[in-house]
Amino acid sequence: MKNNMLILLSVFLGLMVSGCQTTTTYYLGAKADGEGVVSLSAGGSDPQHWQDFYVTVDYYVSQEGEQLDIEGALSFSDNPKAIYTRVRDLKLKLFLLDRDRRVVTYRDIARTLSQSLDDKTIFSRALPLQEGVVAYTFGYEGSFVDNDPESPSVDRVWKLPERQQP
Repeated sequence: MKNNMLILLSVFLGLMVSGCQTTTTYYLGAKADGEGVVSLSAGGSDPQHWQDFYVTVDYYVSQEGEQLDIEGALSFSDNPKAIYTRVRDLKLKLFLLDRDRRVVTYRDIARTLSQSLDDKTIFSRALPLQEGVVAYTFGYEGSFVDNDPESPSVDRVWKLPERQQP
């Protein structure tokens, strides 16, 4: 019995580790659309603004050697405010891109959980720059909630680089 539990625990931990590895590499090689892509050479100390149908990001970016520093605030555009009452869970991602707009690396840089759509989420991250990174863009995935008492709904939203079919 003790050996069976040990085997089950080993299998479970192995599946967890392999699942984590998959999620950290899923978007590598995916291609970002041209809209919202920013060249690293365009950075500086001036405030930057990125906006999509659902999300707004006001931020500063700086590059020091092989490191990219980004800090700012995630907020929500007017469109979801007109339809939804709150955000259930939303992850803001930063995608670092090569010259072909393919994802070299990425990281979640902000996350909201059950917040009002009027709230801001402040973030500050330092990311290592890999060879070949020349640009970046933002993306997100999450869900919004409408608190209609008769028929509440949860809608998933995303803006992510597209994975190419083999």
